[in-house]
Order: sequence, then structure tokens, then C-alpha cells
Amino acid sequence: MLKVKFCLPRSVRIKLNSTCQYNCKFCHQEGNSSAQEVNQDEVVACLKKFKKELFFYRAHYTGGEPTLYRNLISLIKKTKKIGIINSITSNGQFDPSLLPKLKDAGLDSINFSIHSLEKFSFLKLQNHKMNIKDGSTWAQNCIDLAVSNVINAEKLLNTKINCVVGDEFSSAEDILLFCTKNNIKLRLLNDLSLGERSLQTINFILKKSEANLIGHEVTLISSSHRLDYQLNEKYIFGVKCIRNFYLKSLCDGCQIRKEGKCYEGFYGIRLEGNPLKVRLCLYRNGSPFVQKLNDFFKSRQYRELKKDTEDVRQYLLKDDIIEEQKTNLKK
Repeated sequence: MLKVKFCLPRSVRIKLNSTCQYNCKFCHQEGNSSAQEVNQDEVVACLKKFKKELFFYRAHYTGGEPTLYRNLISLIKKTKKIGIINSITSNGQFDPSLLPKLKDAGLDSINFSIHSLEKFSFLKLQNHKMNIKDGSTWAQNCIDLAVSNVINAEKLLNTKINCVVGDEFSSAEDILLFCTKNNIKLRLLNDLSLGERSLQTINFILKKSEANLIGHEVTLISSSHRLDYQLNEKYIFGVKCIRNFYLKSLCDGCQIRKEGKCYEGFYGIRLEGNPLKVRLCLYRNGSPFVQKLNDFFKSRQYRELKKDTEDVRQYLLKDDIIEEQKTNLKK
């Protein structure tokens, strides 16, 4: 029987920096490829308020590459003290000695962005200009380090691989086989820029692998939802999807939406820059799509989110919600 679960948004995506060793063609850099490094104390203060007002209790650190953020360990320690569950998405290009330090600081989970295990397919995803010899050597080294860190992380932390699926199915299929063999969690994501082509590739992989749909988790007040599939009655993996959800005070009348070029809708709250700003749209800059932190707490968008959150919270408390949120939503 298909299990359908509903939840409120539980995490804030925090773009710590813009620096990264990769230059992936599909990477949206959280909407801003030049954002400055965040101030850790601003982030902590903001998370305190979000936790109280919007019931967020998770912080998801992105970039750029978050392990290049110089205050990562310190930030995780500080947010852990205020009851935040911490996770990062990394490309895996870091010294293995960092993993136990992250765990000791209070990191709860790590997602590895790995999109190919074959060096030439890996290179096709990059905008780097290299000759074949140097490029293939670099790519193989990147793959080897990322895979090694995945294996080591699995022994310490809740570990998952994120794989963005493009035109070709072989890369994602290889990663699915790797994760199945090593019992590592996997989430397939569609390439937003490719639209239907990416979704068709994912569907081809699901059909070829004879995966069975067993679960569906819908995040309310967000365009995010996840489908869970099972292989061989044992291994379970997820497919992250985007549904049509828009924030009325933000998205009504948007020209990008009218032209059918908004591929994310309203996904959720992102934090970026120094001083800290709130980003509500992946594609547009300027107010109200990107706001100063103090302005956001006075905005129509914040009032709409706060009201919708409270309405949905009351509804979910009377219904069957995900186990993780039962305690947090009663506070």
C-alpha cells in the first residue's frame, strides 16, 4: 500500500559561500553565484527566530561548497546549542580528517552531490576548460575522493548521495547500483533546466530497474515533494520532485511564471550574503524576491508564511504527520 505523508517545511537552506572546486553546468548556486560568506552570528540569531516563529528546526548548509566555509565547525557548534539539526550538501572534495570534526561539532547528516562515477561523463557536466589528459585525471581524482569520503561518512553520520539526472541515464544508473550495493541512501533529482527531458530519464531508470513506488512525502507550503521507491523488496531510495506551488504575495503576476519558465515555484526560504538576506525566489533579485533580514520580518511574504504555517500546523496536529515533526509542532 502506498503511504502518503504530509509535513511542514522543517529546514532553512543557508548558502554559506559561493566558492566551489566544481563548475557544474546545472548548478543554480541557490540563485546567487556571487554571494559573500555569511556571518555565523547573524545566522544563529536568525535561526532562533525562525525556530520560534515558523517551527524550523533544521539548517541545511549549501554553497558553493560548504566545507570551504572557514567558520563551518564553529557555526555548527553554535546552532547545535540552540537545538538545530544540522546537515550539509557537499561535493566530497575535502580532507577525510574533516568528517570526525564535523560529527563532534554536531553535524547530523551529510548529502554528497555525486552525478557520475565515470570520468568522461563527469567532465561533460563541468564548464571547466581542460585538455582531455589533464581533465580526465582531475575528474577521476575527484570521483575517487568523493566516493572514499562517502564510505567513511557512512560509518559516522547519516549519509546520502544526491544525483542530478540529466539527458543520459547511465550515470544515474551506475550511482543507483553503487548505492544499492553499499546500502547508501540515494535521492535522484531532476535537472530543472532540462525540464521534461530530465523527468523522462528518471522514469526510464525507474522502469528499467523495476522499482516499486511505496511512499510519497509532501511538504506543504512548498513546491517540494518526494517519491520513495523500493528495489528487490529491500533497498529504498527517493526521487525529489517539484510540484506547482506558489506563494501568493510573491508569485502572483510574475512574468517568468506566466512564460512557463519558473521551474521551482516557491520552494522555501534561503539565507545568503553578508549582511544576511532572505531569498524567496531562485530566479529573480530585488525586493520582494530578495530582502534584507529585518525587512523580511515586516513583509507581506512573512505574514503569509506565518499565517499559513499556523493554519497547517493546527491541521496536521489533528491528522497523521511524519514522526519527526510530532514533538516540534506541539511546541
